[in-house]
Amino acid sequence: MNAPIENDPDVRQNMLSLDEKLTKDQVEYVGRMLRKLITQLEKKRYSEPLRPVEWEQWNNFILSTYACGFVCCDGGETMDDRAQTPISQVIRALQEDPKPVEGFSLRELRQIIHFIIRSERWGDAGAETGGGAVWGLIDTSLGDAIARRLGA
Repeated sequence: MNAPIENDPDVRQNMLSLDEKLTKDQVEYVGRMLRKLITQLEKKRYSEPLRPVEWEQWNNFILSTYACGFVCCDGGETMDDRAQTPISQVIRALQEDPKPVEGFSLRELRQIIHFIIRSERWGDAGAETGGGAVWGLIDTSLGDAIARRLGA
């Protein structure tokens, strides 16, 4: 009997590091998954009840962030700046004004998405709209700004 493919020695067993490069396809794929999730929200916004955690697009976006190296083994709580600004503060500011996203590096975008996805996973508690982290991304213009920056 053959061993499951996930046990193959050529299958990576841990997440990527922020220091590892991504391919253009990985970056654009996450952007497309985010764009599809935002589009789904726009279609369903006034539907009752609104349960994004049940959407295929919700799960596809989250899975894409893991598969494409946006959730990293070494994502920290800060934005790698000298002032050690907590990412949560950066995200709150960007939800109010996402314009700075236009100049963000891929590393900065990966840090933000890493923080959002990890917060979502730790805080969803089974809520129909998730834990609030992904919801805050797609329910504000921040999600659109990040999707555009990722090429979607």
